[in-house]
Amino acid sequence: MASQFSRRVVLKGLGATVALPWLESICSAAGDRPSENAPPKRFAFLFFGDGIHAAEWWSKGDGANLELGPAFASLEPVKEKVNFLHGLRNPYGGGHAQGAAAILSGVGPKNGREIRAAASLDQVLAKRIGDATALSSLVLACERPISGFHESGNSMMYASHVSWSSPVSPVPTELYPSLAFDSLFESKGNRTHASVLDHVREQLRDVTRKASRSDQAKIEEYASSVREVEGRLSRLQANDKDAANDAFKAKRPPNGLPTQLDVHARLMCDIVALAFQADRTRIATMLLTNNLSGQVYPFLGLRDDHHSFSHNWQGKEFASISRFWVEQYGYLVGKLAATQEGDGTVLDNSCIMLANEQWVAHSAEKVPLLMAGGLGGEFATGRTLEFEKSQNRKFSSLLMTVSDRMGLKLDSFGDSTQQLDI
Repeated sequence: MASQFSRRVVLKGLGATVALPWLESICSAAGDRPSENAPPKRFAFLFFGDGIHAAEWWSKGDGANLELGPAFASLEPVKEKVNFLHGLRNPYGGGHAQGAAAILSGVGPKNGREIRAAASLDQVLAKRIGDATALSSLVLACERPISGFHESGNSMMYASHVSWSSPVSPVPTELYPSLAFDSLFESKGNRTHASVLDHVREQLRDVTRKASRSDQAKIEEYASSVREVEGRLSRLQANDKDAANDAFKAKRPPNGLPTQLDVHARLMCDIVALAFQADRTRIATMLLTNNLSGQVYPFLGLRDDHHSFSHNWQGKEFASISRFWVEQYGYLVGKLAATQEGDGTVLDNSCIMLANEQWVAHSAEKVPLLMAGGLGGEFATGRTLEFEKSQNRKFSSLLMTVSDRMGLKLDSFGDSTQQLDI
């Protein structure tokens, strides 16, 4: 009968009421079959809109000979874990009001008053594997949705959502780091004098005593990560002179947002890292900017908004914005690469993408795309992959491949009927 116990049931039986990392000894205690004893596979998709600074967005070579353009300078420490894909196409990326909605679906949204897009890959996967975790998927954003209609006649809903559960239903995004954190750990948000871990300290100790030595170290690392993020969220809300950042000395309202984008983005990356580390969900999307983005970057010395700078995509200002978003991606990749899991890391068992819907200035010539992690040995990494001269350049074909390696084989997806051989 022990072989019928799921990992989550065993944890409950041991008294744990908090999500925990994947643990070798817990799986062993559950009597899992060898094929089920492997770490879970995870998929995350990060999106930023309005194109990139093309002159700096390049790579060449593989392995020890891999060279990176200036846009990827922050990825040097983890470049052996990243694939740099050039030349794939999504034909619906040329218009600001369609790109976000089409990027993970491969289907162009309908023009006019009627909302009709298509289910995105993250939600297709969530319906297949989401019941294995407490949250079927995590859908985050660093910018508020845009309302109204674009001059092209497209709903701005298409510009503000990459995750769609159905053709008519974008998945609501969570903007607030504190609420995203609460959703992971089922905190009510009103225990101001007790952290999530304080609430389950005894249960966590019970699990630790039953775990192997290597798993004990993993649990401690996990507990420290949770406390670090809790502490940062608390400091953002604090109204005292010891606040970590001067911008947050004033007490923020319960549903407030970080006022600086760089702080907001890092917190959201931390949330994704914790969600994967704790196996709270295996599917995550994060919209970093909308299409026609109004994000501002005073910490980069820039005064205008993101979309305005995109029209001067060859300028040094827009180059700094492209580098900034790659840096946030690199931060998340680095955190996952530093978290041990089984014989590897959480990153080794994940596929973490960063993409933009455009190349430059309303051009759908190709998709700016990075893909980190080996997805449990499914992908080799540390490569430059060129597709501009390939017969199959469809981004949807890559999404079919990822789905297949995640355990869901699709006969077609978006505008493609064949997988991409990578």
